[in-house]
Amino acid sequence: MRNRKNVLMISLATMGLIFSASSMANDLFSDVAPKSTVDTCVAEISSHADYTAATRVRHDVESEERRTVGHILRIDTLVYGDVDGKLLREYTTRCVVGASVEPLYFEIKENRSRS
Repeated sequence: MRNRKNVLMISLATMGLIFSASSMANDLFSDVAPKSTVDTCVAEISSHADYTAATRVRHDVESEERRTVGHILRIDTLVYGDVDGKLLREYTTRCVVGASVEPLYFEIKENRSRS
């Protein structure tokens, strides 16, 4: 009798672990990248982009697709100056983020600024 109780408890515990793990995996790979991973990419942009004479910086974030490793983000960064809000610089970034703290892939390109 005691053996059956132990087997039942182990079975129930295993089922609970399976259900909780699957719900955690769904949270990790939602259709929209979590704010924390977007913030990680934006922080990486700020370490590569030139914000000299900037009074305003705008980041437009687009999640291109969901992958098994995480999310692929495209971020357009616009750097504005104080003279009539003139656009100083423009960057396009591709950033792949997963469960780790650092981006899995990061590429930034400066575009021609509009005059």
